[in-house]
Amino acid sequence: MFEAEEFWKNTVGIRSAEALSILAGNSCIRNIEKGEKIIEEGDVIEEVGFIISGVFKAVHIDRHGKERIYSFGYLPGETATRLINLGTGVRSICSVVAIKDSVVLYIPMTTLVKLTRDNLDAAYIYNRMLVMSVKQLIEHNRILIEGEIQDRYQWFCETYPGLFELVQKKDIASFLGMSPESMSRIAKYRGI
Repeated sequence: MFEAEEFWKNTVGIRSAEALSILAGNSCIRNIEKGEKIIEEGDVIEEVGFIISGVFKAVHIDRHGKERIYSFGYLPGETATRLINLGTGVRSICSVVAIKDSVVLYIPMTTLVKLTRDNLDAAYIYNRMLVMSVKQLIEHNRILIEGEIQDRYQWFCETYPGLFELVQKKDIASFLGMSPESMSRIAKYRGI
């Protein structure tokens, strides 16, 4: 049986007994089906989902109606809901869709906001997650600007080990700023 307190402690890294009790007491587990949109771009984020299992993509539909992939989430403990900050009234900068059947542990945004204000351990974890998110964004932008197609592919394989087999190639191509045809050629050349 799944224990929320063990997840917060062993997967997310919360050590404070007080924070663990608050998080476990306010957690809600949901099964998410493949293709289900867990949040729409522009919606107010009322709860934050942490991945227990599964794969998600953060997407934006551009002005031409084309889907652009911002990021992927697949590691246990990562947020499924892409956050740029905590607070009430914060709107999602993208839509998030399950790529595989997934399990997510949700916590109300108000609980997280209060906890990060009142508990140093929770604030540290939040800051660590925010730093990692910014680091990933900078690395992604750098590789899109500076990297040749082969460099982008190699970076993806090194940065997201095991994800290549879980995600449609068209989604990886979108994330890496290349055509699906280029992705297929590189994968074929590399024997994948």
